[in-house]
Amino acid sequence: MTTFDKNMAAVAFAEAGDHQTAKEMLGGKNSNANKVPEAAPKPYLKTLVLGAISLSAYVLLFKNEAWVMETFTKGGIYTLFPVLAAFFFSFVHGPFGSDLLRCLGLEAKKK
Repeated sequence: MTTFDKNMAAVAFAEAGDHQTAKEMLGGKNSNANKVPEAAPKPYLKTLVLGAISLSAYVLLFKNEAWVMETFTKGGIYTLFPVLAAFFFSFVHGPFGSDLLRCLGLEAKKK
């Protein structure tokens, strides 16, 4: 019996007033099919903390632009500084953006 056939048979039982049989056909007596999944709590505090860290880091970066340009372009071991800065901003700003979208109610589609 295909899924379509099973669903149509359940509809027929439901229309006939035999709701228990219809429920059993769709997923058993203890089916979770009718339960609405609970929404995960929104990460408001984490978003605020990461946002504050991200904003502070950007302000520090742009306030000290001359020092950053001078130091990051020296070469040698200083070559690691731009790479480390990029990793830092990725690990702070990325989760902040993701959590902000989740707090706003924007979620990725689930397949």
